[in-house]
Amino acid sequence: MMQAFALDTVDSTNEEAKRLIRRGELRGSAYVLAREQTSGRGSRGRSWASPRDAGIYLSVVELPDGKAIAPTAVFTLATGVACVEALIETAGAAVQLKPVNDLYVDGRKLGGILTETLLRGGKVEALITGVGINVHRADRDVSAGGAEPICLAEVIPPDRFAQLDISTLTAALVARIHRWNAMVFGKRLDEVRRAWDRHKIPGTVLPKS
Repeated sequence: MMQAFALDTVDSTNEEAKRLIRRGELRGSAYVLAREQTSGRGSRGRSWASPRDAGIYLSVVELPDGKAIAPTAVFTLATGVACVEALIETAGAAVQLKPVNDLYVDGRKLGGILTETLLRGGKVEALITGVGINVHRADRDVSAGGAEPICLAEVIPPDRFAQLDISTLTAALVARIHRWNAMVFGKRLDEVRRAWDRHKIPGTVLPKS
């Protein structure tokens, strides 16, 4: 059973996950969830707007426990697949993946992924997968170079959105991310890449590593 840490306000769920690990409060697979982030982060140092109760701000944590770990980019691909599956299944949203860590609908950004590792003694102590998904309409400042945002309230029919249970969606995200992470740990990398390719925006390609 995964540990759960539900917070009101936090700087970043990824940073809180690191603090929990360092304090010894997180001992296995876990997730950290917040109603609001004051310093949410995206890729390339960009900020991630996290207005209160307007989105899902989530970090899923895995402790490799000595297992060999793939590059973080592969875990990012796996999480992208997990998010698409959870969003289609729970919200009916037509989400696609843009390399390498973005969730898009109709050419606008619905969410993003930030995968990090925590190192100790030259070894990976933890894999931390941060996910931000816009749910409700809100003022969202876009940092330089960022894509125009969109939210679930804008991409699914109003009656379906009214029935959307955010707790159910969050639970689906956690379960799917944990499942796809396990596939990467199990070295099923070709399966991950094929799944990512099925859900990508047509014509996009992964950057060469």
